Amino acid sequence: MPTTLVTGATSGLGLAAAHHLAAKGHHVLVHGRTPAKVDAVVHAIAAKGGHADGYVADLSSMSDVRKLGDNVAKGHPSLDGLLNNAGSFDGDYTGERVVTAEGNEYTLAVNVLAPFLLTALLLPSLRASGRARVVISSSVSMGAADALGDLQLRRGYSAHRAYSLSKLCDAMLVAELHARYGGEAVAFNTMDPTSQVGLGADTKMLRAGWGSWGGSCDEATISSEMMADEAWAGRSGEGFATRKEVADSLLRRRLWDECVRLTGAIYE
Repeated sequence: MPTTLVTGATSGLGLAAAHHLAAKGHHVLVHGRTPAKVDAVVHAIAAKGGHADGYVADLSSMSDVRKLGDNVAKGHPSLDGLLNNAGSFDGDYTGERVVTAEGNEYTLAVNVLAPFLLTALLLPSLRASGRARVVISSSVSMGAADALGDLQLRRGYSAHRAYSLSKLCDAMLVAELHARYGGEAVAFNTMDPTSQVGLGADTKMLRAGWGSWGGSCDEATISSEMMADEAWAGRSGEGFATRKEVADSLLRRRLWDECVRLTGAIYE
């Protein structure tokens, strides 16, 4: 039975992906930041005959991310999938630029630094599987390339600018992960989560940034397909590769080095 960790699995697209993966026979590791919500998803999957375990962590805290990675690695020395789905918008929906206790702009911390660090922590377990898949959600809304030298957006902050920058960083980091580590043992891909449901799902994030779209998260299948379907076996480095910033290896390496500095991530 394949084992897959889904971050942000207690609502929206992550919740849909968790249920779809469980239905496909995966042992789903359900991540969320609220224990009661995590337990509810685990019990709901079990009630349908699926297998799930819960993990609680605040992904805005790199300390919490490290604990999450360590706990998952200890419990699952061989891991088949990591779906970095969790994301935030507008300073955790406060409407302000929020800085975490560790000094990082909130959207950057949750959307970029957390998946970067978590992937590093779990890479040995993923390699041990020999056929693992890693997906980091990006977006067609990626942008703010001029802010790559100011990831914390100390100047010119807006909610959309922070989100767009974070999604550009995610696509660039997936391309660099593929270039450095992609292959038969571990595949790295990205996708636009809103493409999963046509015009988009009516999630908390989409409502905050773009208003209600009215789509259903129940149709959110692309991320779970990328994690589970045979058609995706061995495919790596897909998603937004034509963007000039994503294709720029020097720019990607600079971003990588800055993420290492901000997280202390060690890739081996």
